Amino acid sequence: MVEIPELSKEEIQKIATEMFVGILIGAGAFITLKLGPEAKDEFGTMAAQGCAMSLKDQYIDTPLKYAVHYATMSKNLHGSDVEVEGDEESAILDMKVCDTLKRAMELKEKGIPISRVEYCHGCIDGYHRKVAENIGLSLDATFTEDGCKMTIKR
Repeated sequence: MVEIPELSKEEIQKIATEMFVGILIGAGAFITLKLGPEAKDEFGTMAAQGCAMSLKDQYIDTPLKYAVHYATMSKNLHGSDVEVEGDEESAILDMKVCDTLKRAMELKEKGIPISRVEYCHGCIDGYHRKVAENIGLSLDATFTEDGCKMTIKR
């Protein structure tokens, strides 16, 4: 019998993030090439609606809860460096170092056709803003060197 190795948290995060980003970029590129940009937007809208339903089931319905939820996921699943501040009316999710962006840019260096602008636009406009709107919140973002700052409001 072959012994299965234990992976460190960092190894797990790196592998999971590379898989997540690769699938995300690959699916987006396929949909855009085969069906057009409108189909990609529609796909993002449908995915955001599903995620919003899940958030509602978890009672994530305020700016602060939204920011803490995604900070927790980004930190623990991907290894991102994140901070949250705010209250029930307005919150800021500061993605100081976005590890999914970092992995996307590493894949770009290996030949995957994605730019930082495309990746970040897809994340904010194609996903986060749509999820927030589906739970009755607004979301805007400013981009930084290694991530972004999302401002979520009622």
